[in-house]
Amino acid sequence: MAALWGIVVRLASPSGRLSQPFQTLLNACIEAAAAELRRRPLPSFYGPECRHIRYQPEPWAGQGVEEFADPYTVFERGWGDCDDLIIFRGGQLRSVGLPCHARILHQTTTNKYHTQLTRDFDRVVEDPSLFCLYRQNPDQYQRIRRPCHFPLL
Repeated sequence: MAALWGIVVRLASPSGRLSQPFQTLLNACIEAAAAELRRRPLPSFYGPECRHIRYQPEPWAGQGVEEFADPYTVFERGWGDCDDLIIFRGGQLRSVGLPCHARILHQTTTNKYHTQLTRDFDRVVEDPSLFCLYRQNPDQYQRIRRPCHFPLL
């Protein structure tokens, strides 16, 4: 398990296209997190015990290097970037048998990537990063009527 979380992925795509292997790797991390969360569950990502978790880009964001943090690290340190939060939330869903997968979006205006989670059983898209940003500063995000779809768990 520890070896999986040591993975660092270099995104070397000057054209702005993210390779399919990155998405496959992210979904593999979600599955590994689900396996671990079945043994050692964490509180629901959207529950009061996780109110301390905030969205924060990694220090080297934009430098072409990406780290995936496991849900326990995110919970303990209290922050994660979009892929870390997707691994946390997706792992929780899959750990109770609810299928989901990561969606990777390319933001053409900034030439950066963002991840969201699609729940396969009802096609609802969750955005844990946006949820955290809204929770951190609701006044700034008032223009967003629905910052994310709230979960079943």
